[in-house]
Amino acid sequence: MLKRAFIAALSGLLAFGAMAADMRVPLPGRAALVIPLPVGWRGHVRRAVPDLPPTIILSSITEKNFELMITPIWPLSADAKPPTPDFLRAMVAAGAQKAKEQAVEKDLPVRDLTGQGLFGAYFSATDKAPKPGEYRNMTQGMVAVGELQVGFTVLSNGDAAAVNGPAIQMLQSLRRD
Repeated sequence: MLKRAFIAALSGLLAFGAMAADMRVPLPGRAALVIPLPVGWRGHVRRAVPDLPPTIILSSITEKNFELMITPIWPLSADAKPPTPDFLRAMVAAGAQKAKEQAVEKDLPVRDLTGQGLFGAYFSATDKAPKPGEYRNMTQGMVAVGELQVGFTVLSNGDAAAVNGPAIQMLQSLRRD
């Protein structure tokens, strides 16, 4: 019986994907944003001005085949309404429409992204003519985690699915602390 419980728990962990550690990003006057980093990923925070939203940059520890940028944006006033799924979907759809100009794909469907206490949307595109040193694949979107709007962009070369899978899984697990 104990052996079956252990195997079931291990299978659940493997199905979810391995996360190495939580990256806790303090936000001025607010609960921190907690990012569960996949195994083999690292992150650092770029904060140009202390009271403005930071940009969190995630990448591989060993390779330079992708970069994921996350920017949490908080409301300007305490009485601002939290973002709605329709608002975020419309923002992402506008981004997809603009990305079509440079995309290989003729259609860039907007996909829903949900997780524990969050919702959002994203799209993916392939650059038809990346310049030297630029990334070929892009996945971009927004999620709401409480009152935060969190914008993200995943840039990669090679197999986009190999990066997007763990990235989407991680974004579904964002939380506040």
